[in-house]
Amino acid sequence: MIKELIELIFPPVCGICGKISQNWICPKCHYKIKNELKYFEIQNKEFKLFFMGLYENNIRKLLLKYKFSDSAYLSNLFMELILKNKEFTERLKKYDYIIPVPMFYKNKKIRGYNQTELLTKKMQEKLNVEYCENILIKIKQNKRQSELSEKERKINVKNVYTIQDGEKIKGKNILLVDDIYTTGNTIKECMKELKKAKPNKIDAFVIAKRR
Repeated sequence: MIKELIELIFPPVCGICGKISQNWICPKCHYKIKNELKYFEIQNKEFKLFFMGLYENNIRKLLLKYKFSDSAYLSNLFMELILKNKEFTERLKKYDYIIPVPMFYKNKKIRGYNQTELLTKKMQEKLNVEYCENILIKIKQNKRQSELSEKERKINVKNVYTIQDGEKIKGKNILLVDDIYTTGNTIKECMKELKKAKPNKIDAFVIAKRR
């Protein structure tokens, strides 16, 4: 009843064109973007990386809007795009816990939300995979990775994350969630910290990956 009332006052809209759409993306806009959605799965020596597309064109525009234009509602759009591919969705469901890459608390307060955390909560709701809150914490402020060289990025994320209550994930299969994968330094640094709890395995999911 409450959900229906909220949707009556604030109806779901297409995240691209803004028209009312129950699925958060209208058929016309889905047709425009579907060729960019490839639902990749890459296995490297350290972990498996899942991502929906490359960080360019419409996906890039949507991510920039999601992160920097007070557009928290776009988490619904990205979740809907994940659900469009059933095979991809079933693979994500196989993990015991999903954990978002955290933001420093001051940054989260300024932005009003952690875009990765919002998506992780949607994944919990739709995929029925448990979301581990506050397992991984960002304890230091650092520079934006996008402003740095590849060498500087690696140094920039050193010792900025810490794990707490790690016993919960011991022996479990973990999916680490972020928005963009560039050099992989943020993901790898978070994984290094999470591995201290001795999970069975840790893989990663991002919305988009740079070429």
